[in-house]
Amino acid sequence: MSEQDVNLADADLLEKCDGPPVAMFRRWQETDPVHWNPPPENFYNPNPRFKMDKGFWVLTRYQDVYDASRNPTVFSSAIGGPVIWDLEGTPLKAQQASLMGMDPPQHVKVKSLVVTPFMPRKLDAFTPEIEGVAKEIVDAIASKGSCEFVFDVASRLPVYTFCVLMGVPLEDRERVFAMGNAMADTDNPHDIHAIHMEMDAIARKVTEAKRAHPDETMMSSYANAEVDGKPLSQSKITAFFNTISIAGHETTRNTASHFVRLMHEHPDQKELLLSDLDRLLPNAINEVLRYAPPVMQFRRTAAQDVDVGGKTIKAGDKVYYAYVAANRDPSVFPDPDRFDITRENADKHLSFGIGQHACLGARLASLQLRLLLKELYTRLPDIAPEGPPDYLNNIMFFALRKMPVRFTPEKA
Repeated sequence: MSEQDVNLADADLLEKCDGPPVAMFRRWQETDPVHWNPPPENFYNPNPRFKMDKGFWVLTRYQDVYDASRNPTVFSSAIGGPVIWDLEGTPLKAQQASLMGMDPPQHVKVKSLVVTPFMPRKLDAFTPEIEGVAKEIVDAIASKGSCEFVFDVASRLPVYTFCVLMGVPLEDRERVFAMGNAMADTDNPHDIHAIHMEMDAIARKVTEAKRAHPDETMMSSYANAEVDGKPLSQSKITAFFNTISIAGHETTRNTASHFVRLMHEHPDQKELLLSDLDRLLPNAINEVLRYAPPVMQFRRTAAQDVDVGGKTIKAGDKVYYAYVAANRDPSVFPDPDRFDITRENADKHLSFGIGQHACLGARLASLQLRLLLKELYTRLPDIAPEGPPDYLNNIMFFALRKMPVRFTPEKA
């Protein structure tokens, strides 16, 4: 596609480019690394409260994204929220109430309430349970010879893990699973407002339960905490619940799906992986995260005038962190378009962010992926997609809408 045809706010971009526009990003890195993206002429979003009236600056170089991410004083998550749309009123306030929409020092204080479950000691204790659920997920498909991978396999483990960590009762977990999938499936018409209302109702129910009976879950920590001597508002608690439900769901689900896709598209790498699965799997996961980041971008707003790459970004301008481009910056990743599960610095990818807003659950996501994919490739090593990739039309998530797979059935 020509540069004139590429607008990063185009919901059909993934379909038009057969994935993210990596060739266009490369040209921008070389000739226009801080690129101005105008507002789209025909913007579409299923949520009518999400508008796109303003253009935005696109940071494509690794170092620019890295440096800006570590400078929240200049590049604010709170001023306009962390998503690229132009929000105002209640939608903007909802974003600002979430962890992703806070700036320091508020962000630091609130984040400190919920870091404990993601510490290595806690994750070590949680590992056998995650391992057991991964086995149950593969058990459910192993004898069939085929399944729809995205929702039958990849979605299951992160939603289960989210529900356990947050303290969602058993009777609500399937509903949370369905709501999370509906929010992610932006191609199909949904009553977005009704979905959010239902998730909000579950969040309030869990909040009330944890205030009545505190425990060690994340929602209990949030519901019973005080920041600056005041309890957190229900809107902040609900925003946290919704943020974690989407963030934890999307990253793991999309990466697991892309892992199976990329191993099929690169049979030499799959053969190498299967030759020493335990040793190569962790770095292979990092290479998939680098090559196909599940979240393509986050937005910040300039709090003051700032020069980046010879361009002046004015106070109030939107800034787009292009993780897809940064992860393929040749100054950091030699031969960046080559998919190589032995790449020495694959773990330098920015798919989990960096700085204040680095993904809270990055360790957990990596653990889930390792345990699920080890179970999958140990028992169903010839698993492969049926047909070409079917990408979800979305300007934020690099996701597969669905992915039918086939494999040799496991004998009883």
